[in-house]
Amino acid sequence: MEKSYKFVYHDSPLSVDEIRLLYKGYWVYLVNTEFDEFHGLVCGRPVVIGTIAFAGAEDGIYDKYRASEYGRCADKSLLPNRGFISALRYAGDLNA
Repeated sequence: MEKSYKFVYHDSPLSVDEIRLLYKGYWVYLVNTEFDEFHGLVCGRPVVIGTIAFAGAEDGIYDKYRASEYGRCADKSLLPNRGFISALRYAGDLNA
């Protein structure tokens, strides 16, 4: 069975714009992150990308990133917006 995540390697943190360009369509797990004074993500070093949020958690792949050498961790969803409304289905007959 194919995994819904893969590891990526970057030597240094990338800006949010760089992350968006490289990983559009993926959920991205970042280490060594920096935030602005409003707690907005400024940059981070991508280490895992997935087709669903927290893909690989069941395999324990995020445990190693709790070490101090990885600093603050965060995630950034660049997954397609499927929206709440598009997920709705009729629960019954409208004429009932």
